[in-house]
Amino acid sequence: MAPRPPAPDSLPQYLAEGVPKQDDADLRALQDWIDELLEYRQDVAVEDIDAGEGESIEAVEESSGGTVVIKKVSCGKDNCKCQSGALHGPYKYIVRRQGDSLDWEYKGPVSE
Repeated sequence: MAPRPPAPDSLPQYLAEGVPKQDDADLRALQDWIDELLEYRQDVAVEDIDAGEGESIEAVEESSGGTVVIKKVSCGKDNCKCQSGALHGPYKYIVRRQGDSLDWEYKGPVSE
């Protein structure tokens, strides 16, 4: 008989012990829910992307690894050109859901 696959080390103990006790139908339902949850986290709708104060959204594009956002930003320095509207950038970000909020992962400048 093949050994049962080990749980990931990062999985909380109550899940590592509880999940294997579920019947096949519940495991399939759990797998479907996990797939839907992963898709929800990566699929951030355009209307969920807001420019903060001193920012300008240039483009939003859906991607398999999250939503790609290109934006220009203000650095916040009082004597900088960006205070008069000449924002820095554009910069690329990957946006994903983290709980009930959005996580912005900076990916670097975008060449124009």
